[in-house]
Amino acid sequence: MARKKKTAEDRAKARAIEKKSWTGNIAGDLWGGAVTTFALLPETIGFMIAAGVPPYIGLYTCIILTITLAITGGRPGVISAGAGSTAMITVGLVAAYWQTHPEYLFAAVVLAGIIQLVLGIVRFGSLIKFIPDCVMHGFVNGLAILIFMSQVKLIFRDFATLPEMLALVGIGVGIIVFFPFLKKVHPFFGKIPSSLIAIIILSIYAIASGSDVLRIRDMGTITPGFEYVGMVFTRLPNVFSGECFANIIPVSISLAMVGIIETMLTCRVVTEETNTPEQEDLNRECRGQGIGNMICGFLGAMPGCAMIGQTKANLGAGGRGRLSSLFAGGLLAVLLFSASRALGAIPVAALVAVMLVVCYETFNWGSVFKAHKVPLKETMSMAITVIVVLATDNLAYGVGVGIALYVAMLILKMFIVNEKVMLGIAFGLLGAAIASLVVTLLARAGGGPGIALVMFIFSAFGIAVASLVRNEMMAGKGMKAISTIIMIICAAIGTAGVVFMYV
Repeated sequence: MARKKKTAEDRAKARAIEKKSWTGNIAGDLWGGAVTTFALLPETIGFMIAAGVPPYIGLYTCIILTITLAITGGRPGVISAGAGSTAMITVGLVAAYWQTHPEYLFAAVVLAGIIQLVLGIVRFGSLIKFIPDCVMHGFVNGLAILIFMSQVKLIFRDFATLPEMLALVGIGVGIIVFFPFLKKVHPFFGKIPSSLIAIIILSIYAIASGSDVLRIRDMGTITPGFEYVGMVFTRLPNVFSGECFANIIPVSISLAMVGIIETMLTCRVVTEETNTPEQEDLNRECRGQGIGNMICGFLGAMPGCAMIGQTKANLGAGGRGRLSSLFAGGLLAVLLFSASRALGAIPVAALVAVMLVVCYETFNWGSVFKAHKVPLKETMSMAITVIVVLATDNLAYGVGVGIALYVAMLILKMFIVNEKVMLGIAFGLLGAAIASLVVTLLARAGGGPGIALVMFIFSAFGIAVASLVRNEMMAGKGMKAISTIIMIICAAIGTAGVVFMYV
């Protein structure tokens, strides 16, 4: 009887918390949602341009996810939309099949949503806390570098207007960086997204001067269309084909895992700033992300997940509840369907400026400048995660290898206490890596990348074991220490060679 009474009390408490998440902060949520809308526009459009799809498809994703996650999500205040991490995963699929089989992309989004929904049902969100921080740092660092590389390509896309493009990007970055200091003049300025101010100023210049600098409309249509809505249903025979499944399964798994990981990272930010519990919310958030991405795939939109930058913007403007996400999606829909021509006139330089600042803020600089204060095995796990992300353009691969590397080092530390054995393993792995590199160079015309990946894995574990020996099992003196230092340097050079070959 007491147990039933307690359950009823818990349910009543949960209903009260749910109601408060909608009505407990109406004014703050409305302002936070408005700020979030304008924070979403430049980044989402930039991500879609980088991915190679019409920008309006990414805006559809923002509308769908912000509204859906406001209802189904587990963490009030989190903003989920068309994130760069998920957009970057689809680049290969879009490049190969967008012109002939765009339904492959949407099928991949639906499948990713199904995977996320299943993971939420089996309470996968509870396991996220076991992912090492060093791997998380490698994840965000790799994402930042990928975004930076895509923006550099946009800057050098048109050499005829390159000087003007560089000047506008510099001005845009300056505005974004220095505008927040105006809040010392009046607190109101601190609530206005500096990225929005940069976009407005650069757009006014481009329109007033008649500049030929690259615009959003030159990259793809911003006018909303409906040709891709329901395409997974109208082309079912193509979707349920061996070719489709062979191409989308790796992409879908990557989308699901990367989406969940970035969402959990974002939830950590909200937890720290709002001091609210997270365990149950994470599993509900997984389910909500799955439902949202399934709807995105059905309606012809890109995949998405929680976005750290936009969530911080929402929290900074006072948004704490579900209403902030709902209002952001509704306002964005109004802008898209009533002011698409104005959005198309925005110069790409403004978006590049915004994205460069996002890269800087996303990168975990402490993982580099404070590396000497943490165990070398953690720094190596972070570095290897970044290298795999850059070598494969796949964030999920980087996280998987980073976790495997970290676990392998823990196992070696626990069960192999003889430093001579570990040193022998390290030299063996390094030798295999060098042999693989030689074979790769000889067979680079065919089959080289696959062998290079094998060589890279050997290099990674060689570095890991060597660093473990030197840092945790040796006093750091004598020839053994010198030999491990040489081994780390050689393996690092080999790994850099693999990255170069992939690029």
